[in-house]
Amino acid sequence: MSLPDQPKKGFSNKGTLLFMVILSFVCALILSVMASSLRQPQEEARELDRSKEMLKSAQILSYEGYFQVQDKSGNFVPAKIESSGLLSPIEGVVYPSKNQILDLYTKRIVPMVVNDKGDLSTFEKEKINYGSYLNNFRKIGYFTQPWKLIYKILPNEEKDKEKADGWIIPINGFGLWDAMYGYLAIKPDGNTVIGISWYDQKETPGLGANVTEWSWQKQFPGKVIFQPSPDGKTDFKTAPLGIDVVRGKVNEVFGNQPRSKSAVDGMAGATLTGNGVTDAYHDVLAGYRPFLIKLHEGAKEEAKNGAK
Repeated sequence: MSLPDQPKKGFSNKGTLLFMVILSFVCALILSVMASSLRQPQEEARELDRSKEMLKSAQILSYEGYFQVQDKSGNFVPAKIESSGLLSPIEGVVYPSKNQILDLYTKRIVPMVVNDKGDLSTFEKEKINYGSYLNNFRKIGYFTQPWKLIYKILPNEEKDKEKADGWIIPINGFGLWDAMYGYLAIKPDGNTVIGISWYDQKETPGLGANVTEWSWQKQFPGKVIFQPSPDGKTDFKTAPLGIDVVRGKVNEVFGNQPRSKSAVDGMAGATLTGNGVTDAYHDVLAGYRPFLIKLHEGAKEEAKNGAK
């Protein structure tokens, strides 16, 4: 007499569910460990990127990635960093290491804050945590805060070490597709542009993304952020603040008019990106007007005293 076929053994629904739970737990654990191990390198990369972009806007780091200083004629020439931390001109080009870039950034760039009255202070004095502040207000813009972020550029010399060689203002706005972030460096007169940087953006490659290229950014040095009136005079209390990206060429739009001093050529096929850049400069700089006016008045008084 033959026995009936026995049912084949297999995974039960309970076993399958348990296997999936264990697999999910293992995968989550692996991802958590990987995220934790990558957090420090990612933060270091972000810090290096911020340092590079600020040094570029201040014309301390060239667009090609080497240090530079101004010679007696005011031209930028390659430089190397000495053991003292100062830059000295050299023949040829020497590209700095990551540590050298971070070291020079620490020595030359100082984060500070200004309020709506134009008063300058420090994070320590106002009991503000610098790291938390950077993360919390990056998207909405530091210019929206009671204490606004600004960076002091220290000079490349031992004497007058506390004297500002310029100031860097963080800029943020919106382009065609998403948010854009950059820096604007201005001279101690509170009006003249040293340089700019647009580095974090998602604009169309070959069009709006050209805001990150030196071929476009090199228009900004020497421009003024307080827009002069048609007669060439500037009322710092009421003048529009910003730099306009025109549609086309500045010389075609403004010719030799005073407004050309606060305008740059647009990018072909990237009108909306240009509009976003223009709006960002106007919106952000408006919050710094009291401080910029104080800078201008201080520079004017210093020049007056120096002429005596």
